[in-house]
Amino acid sequence: MPTTVHPERATRRTAIARVDTDGANIAQSAVGLVRTGQATIGQAAVGAVVASGDVSLSRGGGRTFLAGRDLHVRQGGGGFMVAGGDVAIREGGVGTMLALGAVRIERGMSLLAFAKQVEAREGTTIGVALSPRIVMAPGARVLAGWREVAAGGAVAGLVIGLVLAVVRRLTGR
Repeated sequence: MPTTVHPERATRRTAIARVDTDGANIAQSAVGLVRTGQATIGQAAVGAVVASGDVSLSRGGGRTFLAGRDLHVRQGGGGFMVAGGDVAIREGGVGTMLALGAVRIERGMSLLAFAKQVEAREGTTIGVALSPRIVMAPGARVLAGWREVAAGGAVAGLVIGLVLAVVRRLTGR
């Protein structure tokens, strides 16, 4: 398996440990690390993408995506996504997502979404959305927002404090 592919070499139907280039177009391949200016990934699996510009993922997946600008996902997903701009997911999913801009998910899922604005369109489920503005379309679900998370944290702190107080009293400490 090649360790590094330079821009002049194709990244189609190959397994590569690392790609370093200004613009990466990865199709039907498996790549460990992609460091690039902008990336287009189609029907491929990547370990991590670090891009200073936009990242586009179509019918593929990866563990970690770091985009300096916008991140677009269509029929794909990842474990952890960070974008300096907006994130748009259609028919895909992500575990944890952080965007400095807006997040729009249509017919997809996210466990955690942190952004200036989170928009859940039809057929979307978001576990926890931490945003000052959450927009939900009919048929979309957001299980918890920042109020529910704050309340849960307060309750958890109270319960832990009471348990510790009881244990200290019983043990005489």
